[in-house]
Amino acid sequence: MKKFLTLSLVLVLASLASAQSWFKGTLDEAVAKAKSDHKLVLVDFYSYT
Repeated sequence: MKKFLTLSLVLVLASLASAQSWFKGTLDEAVAKAKSDHKLVLVDFYSYT
């Protein structure tokens, strides 16, 4: 039971953590910001089919 509660707590805390921050703007602005921060750009595409 103790292992179950510990695992449940870890999963809840992990789901609340966010490792990414979303940037709203143009692609050129995102690339410029990523270049100045020495990071990569993730482009998220979603389409209804």
